[in-house]
Amino acid sequence: MPCDKNKRLKKRLQLLIELGTLALLVECGTFYSLQEFFVYPAWSCCHSKIKVIEKPAPKSDLPIPDHPAVDSRVRSFCGTYHSGFQTQLDCARFYAAYAQQIFMRKGLPKDLIYLALIESGFSPTARSQANAVGIWQIVPQTGNRFGLEQNKWVDERRHPMKAAKAAANYLSLLYNQFESWSLALAAYNAGETAVQGALDKSGLNTFWDLMQNGCLPAETCDYVLKVFAAVKIIRNPDLYGFRMDREQLIPLQETVRVPGGLKLSWVGKQIGVSEEILQGSNPELYRSVTPPGSLKYELHLPLGKGNGLLRALAAHPQTEEKPEGKAAAVQRISALISYKVKSGDTLSGIAGKHKCSVSALAALNGIKPCEPLKVGLGLKIPAGGACG
Repeated sequence: MPCDKNKRLKKRLQLLIELGTLALLVECGTFYSLQEFFVYPAWSCCHSKIKVIEKPAPKSDLPIPDHPAVDSRVRSFCGTYHSGFQTQLDCARFYAAYAQQIFMRKGLPKDLIYLALIESGFSPTARSQANAVGIWQIVPQTGNRFGLEQNKWVDERRHPMKAAKAAANYLSLLYNQFESWSLALAAYNAGETAVQGALDKSGLNTFWDLMQNGCLPAETCDYVLKVFAAVKIIRNPDLYGFRMDREQLIPLQETVRVPGGLKLSWVGKQIGVSEEILQGSNPELYRSVTPPGSLKYELHLPLGKGNGLLRALAAHPQTEEKPEGKAAAVQRISALISYKVKSGDTLSGIAGKHKCSVSALAALNGIKPCEPLKVGLGLKIPAGGACG
């Protein structure tokens, strides 16, 4: 009989532990939607699956799941990848204020802009193997879908604000389709067709179920977890050992409408700013000139330089550079040569040898003007200094 009594006590104690743990999870949970989430195998020795009642949240909120997989990504960012995360966080300050205004006007969570930290590290010139471009890593088809111009003069996927509007419109559409930010983020990474197909084929309803059952690519699952982890850190950076001065989230540029065909070299001379800085402020420009044919192109300038440029334009109206004809375009394209980076090479050195500006050479190859070159990297260089 003492043995039976001990068994009953052990069962009662186990039940109390399980009920207490479940109550603690429900009380502390911060993920607000009518879904459940899967607890990773590390916890399965106690609970194979825990269901959490989640409160509905408006589209403008981005609740962070209280999930061990998200916490794992947070620890990774705070540990191994701390330096890289901080560097990307520093880059974000140049674009965060503008982007948050765009997202909030669209009725989206302002912290959703930090998916760009995972996408590109807030680099306007980032390019993926799938030809996704810019801060928001937009592929050509999505760019066309949301009205981003892409031609030999300009690629608006690299325009921080125009691309932010396109990204906000796309994310809004995805949320409307899936009614869940976790599914919308998965669709932003893998495409809405892939996510909808996974839901239809599996009969499951949530991102967490799809992840648990291996219905989505591992890269997509990791992407969603990283976005949630990044936002969790950014909401309380001091707690996780990161620097983020919110007072620095102030626009450092102003926009001036200028005629098409306006050379950045001329603009720089009028306002005392280098061509490289102007190219960096307008990363969407493939060449160091505003797109010919544009009546009022929105050129970004360092703060406080707008009035000076307007005065210069009024005093010295510029003749628009005419678009080159088809034959000239074919000749220019065929004149491109390949160059493989050698030890000791710099972008400025290569540009000087080939009589080409650093900014134009960087834009042609989709890299930053100040970016270190890797030995063996292949560069495209116009013969005879044709890149301006």
